[in-house]
Amino acid sequence: MFIVKYYLAGALAALALAYFSPTLFVSVPLIWISLSLLAVGAAYLLQKPAIFRKKQDGSIPFYVRWLFIPFLLGVQLYNSWARKNDKVPAIQKIDDDLFLACRLFPSDVAHLQELNVKAILDVTAEFDGLDWTATSEDLAYLNVPVLDHQSPSEEDLISAVNWIENHRRANRGVVVHCALGRGRSVLVMAAYLLSKDRTLSVRQAIEKIQDVRETARLNPHQLRALCKIFDKGVLTPKAPTWLIANPVSGAGKWTENREFIEQRLSASMQLKVVESTPDVSAYDLAKQAINAGATTVIACGGDGTLTEVASAVVNTQTQFAIIPMGTANALAHALFGTRTKVMPIEVACEHIENGIATKIDTANCNKKLALLVTAVGFEQKMIENADREEKNQGGQMAYIKALWEAVNVNESLQLNVTIDDEPTQQLSVCSLVVANAAPFTTVLAQGGGEPNVRDGLLDLTWLPGDATLGDHMFSLSELIAPGLFNSAEEKSVRHQRIKKVHIKGAGPLNYVIDGETYQDDELFIEVNPASLTMLIAPEV
Repeated sequence: MFIVKYYLAGALAALALAYFSPTLFVSVPLIWISLSLLAVGAAYLLQKPAIFRKKQDGSIPFYVRWLFIPFLLGVQLYNSWARKNDKVPAIQKIDDDLFLACRLFPSDVAHLQELNVKAILDVTAEFDGLDWTATSEDLAYLNVPVLDHQSPSEEDLISAVNWIENHRRANRGVVVHCALGRGRSVLVMAAYLLSKDRTLSVRQAIEKIQDVRETARLNPHQLRALCKIFDKGVLTPKAPTWLIANPVSGAGKWTENREFIEQRLSASMQLKVVESTPDVSAYDLAKQAINAGATTVIACGGDGTLTEVASAVVNTQTQFAIIPMGTANALAHALFGTRTKVMPIEVACEHIENGIATKIDTANCNKKLALLVTAVGFEQKMIENADREEKNQGGQMAYIKALWEAVNVNESLQLNVTIDDEPTQQLSVCSLVVANAAPFTTVLAQGGGEPNVRDGLLDLTWLPGDATLGDHMFSLSELIAPGLFNSAEEKSVRHQRIKKVHIKGAGPLNYVIDGETYQDDELFIEVNPASLTMLIAPEV
């Protein structure tokens, strides 16, 4: 690339001057200039914009900036002069809520606000972005680092196109900028226009931009790169991924984390974000998503909300993903592991971004979907008695307190239970749990260890009702630490792997499905093997 010659020539010239310089006072700055230009030339030769270590917030680390000060000072002066003497405005409108610009300065923020610009796409690798200004002014910011006269990777270009579309769909204006608004930003803008209008050719897309910004142009390398990506068909817009959020889950966690989630996922997919209301349920929204052709639906909320969305997606070709925002977040814990207890949203986003379509089992209880557990007795009373305010403040401790209260009451149930095709049994139980999936923290479902969500079976665990408080404490100890009781002659915890079960009591039964309470005269529970396609990363 021709620009490399200038950087390398400048580096050699500065080094030669340093060599012949009579004093260190002159030679040291010249060596500094030589090293700076040599590093930039190497970045261009190797096509490595990462040499500037530009972060996603647009900042360049202090230690890197020191090395490149001679280069940065030179291009800063040139770009400031070029912007001042450019024959086109710094910011120009290409389409509704879509703008092309040269490098932005804090003084441009007021003008951006007038234009309803709420998102900045920075396509430079060598400059600090408007990171602090964007944050203070509530502007979304994305950096796709590209060296001058070069092209972004296919992956980065698709991410940029998705990001622009997500913000425009949310009625937020977007500005795309590079150093002078002539090359890199033009390539990204042309790619976006091609993704929106398949009747356009590459040449027509560029001409549409040039009709507004006459200085816009692509060099031969950039033009070939854009044509190659266009010919592959990867710019064809896909059906948006629907993200269905319950805004009241987890005491406002959605409001706190919405910006992070949208920013994180919008670079890899086109998002349509919707919220459930008292009049429009998460199930209704999931049905709308499927009817609209969504290939993936993301449920964002507590375990009840996740089950509600999954009940619309189950037995369809639509992929299902989750972002846990409840109190227990048991489904995420069971599927994604203990890391979700520390950073549930980050781990869930990793699975969405890197996930592979994976078939998992579900269960049906009286025609209601169960992803986790259906239960009567202790589990049901724990869910029913857990105080909402205590859940908001203390999280899962509220459930532990409610479970302890249920164990102390020690109320037993008389049930007629028919397992698979076996004869009906009369059981006295204080707890009966039918689990499809449950983390180890769901203690009452651990009679056979942690249930396997892909084995085509359900785990039935029950505790006999004719037991004292001390017996129950022993039973809970068995469930928490089963390895300590392998030698016991007769365990108090009963467990069986089953395909279906029919449960009937002396009267109406209060029961719980995935954190939601119900009442019916009898329960018909059956496994539905490999019925839900979830995005699960192999190793995260």
